[in-house]
Amino acid sequence: MADDLNDKMEPEISEASEAAEEVVKEEAAVVEAAEEKAVEEVAKKAKDTGAAVATAAVTASAAGKEVAKEAAKEADAAAKAAKKAEEQAAKEAAKKQAAADKEAEKAKAAQEKADARLEKKRQKRAAQQALIDACPPQYRPVSTSKYFWLAFLSAIPFIGFIVTIFLSIAGRNRNVKNFEKAILAYYIIAIIIALIALIVIGVALPAEIRSNVLNSLREIAGSVSVGT
Repeated sequence: MADDLNDKMEPEISEASEAAEEVVKEEAAVVEAAEEKAVEEVAKKAKDTGAAVATAAVTASAAGKEVAKEAAKEADAAAKAAKKAEEQAAKEAAKKQAAADKEAEKAKAAQEKADARLEKKRQKRAAQQALIDACPPQYRPVSTSKYFWLAFLSAIPFIGFIVTIFLSIAGRNRNVKNFEKAILAYYIIAIIIALIALIVIGVALPAEIRSNVLNSLREIAGSVSVGT
């Protein structure tokens, strides 16, 4: 009876076992599919992440290249500006040096010209002095200051007249004698004019006016004589 029960139960057990195996297989397939899907998702995410990283790397590389290019341009521009500034400074320095050389040449030429004029004056003075030294003492030139003091001395009333007569006659230098003779001629002319004026006054004027004029002249003469 037990064998019969076993024989009856064996197909059910086999079917249950097969059903369980089917369930297990289905669950295993589901798990495997889930695992595959998870792996695919992970791989996709990893791929997307790698693409993003690659894109970022490419962008960064491009940005780095652009920055490097801009830096190179700026460096080139700075080098060109520095070179231009250096050339401009060199030109300005050359201009200043040329102007300084020109001014130095002008100053040198002016100094040489002034030296030449001074040397010419010295030579002229030396030649004049040589001529003066070669002249005899009675014909030597008289300086301006000496003429001034001779004229001042001759202008003194009475004393100047006497000095003028003495120097015009007994002077050693011919130039001094000629100068004093000219002053003496002025004195003589003045005396003649004064005498003519006195004669005219004595003849033409009335007696009262004539006496007043003569008195005034006497007073003037007296004051001059007292002053001398």
